Amino acid sequence: MIIDLNAGGVLIPGLLIIVFAAFFCTLVAIRLFAFSAIYRLLPCRSLANIALFFIILALMKQGLNATGF
Repeated sequence: MIIDLNAGGVLIPGLLIIVFAAFFCTLVAIRLFAFSAIYRLLPCRSLANIALFFIILALMKQGLNATGF
């Protein structure tokens, strides 16, 4: 179960926080992959970026569930 964040009386869903963290991790990963020659050969980079986002999101959600958060 993902715990919600209480910020000044406003509950922020935990999954929303995970989505933002996965988004920023995806931005970093895209910058790192941009230096790779293989990344330049992809025919549809935007599709690869979206797939990378969902992979990172799933790994973060799975990791947080395993630790009990």
